Formats: sequence, structure tokens, C-alpha cells
Amino acid sequence: MSILQYSSSKHGDVTLIRIGGSLDAETASKFDQKIQGEIQKGAKKVVCSMEALDYIASAGLGILISANEKLSKSGGEIRLSCMNQKISKIFKLLGFINLFKIYPDDEKAVESF
Repeated sequence: MSILQYSSSKHGDVTLIRIGGSLDAETASKFDQKIQGEIQKGAKKVVCSMEALDYIASAGLGILISANEKLSKSGGEIRLSCMNQKISKIFKLLGFINLFKIYPDDEKAVESF
């Protein structure tokens, strides 16, 4: 059974979402509900911190892309931070590394807005 950890906090007008565990077909719908909930609450500037993320599958990548597209229609964006080597390798292999702005830590990502 896959486990997804999720928490969010506000840093000014930036919503920081920390995700951990596994973001795969089994947990993607839960993550989608959470991130869509943040968008419905008015989040436009979102940072997804991936420090504790062990695995991401195409379903998880799809959720990130979909949420980013929704945000961009309202002038917002998702930025990624704290991506470990394993997750970074998946993004590079699939060619997704250029779809998001990626930062080495949460602070730089939040400040980049």
C-alpha cells in the first residue's frame, strides 16, 4: 500500500506544499484533491517541496502538470523545491525538467515569486 504525506503552510501569498512518500496511481487522486483544494482557497503561487518524496509515477506528474496549467490560466504557477536525486532523475528522463522552475530549497522557491 502506497503512502503519501502532505502538509501545507502559507508564506505571505505563497502556499508551500510538502509532499512525501509515494506519489503514484494509488495516491494521485488524494494529492489532486489536496492541491485542487488549495487552488479553490485562492492559492496562485504554489511551491511543492519534494524533499521527503521517495517516488513519483506518471499519475503524480500528470497531477502537477494539470494543476500548473489551471494556475497559469489565473496568473499563477507551481514551482518545485528540494528535489532529491532520484526524483530529479525521473523528471529528466521523462523530459519534465523544463516544465517547471526548480529550486534547491524551499526558501529560494518561495522568494522567487
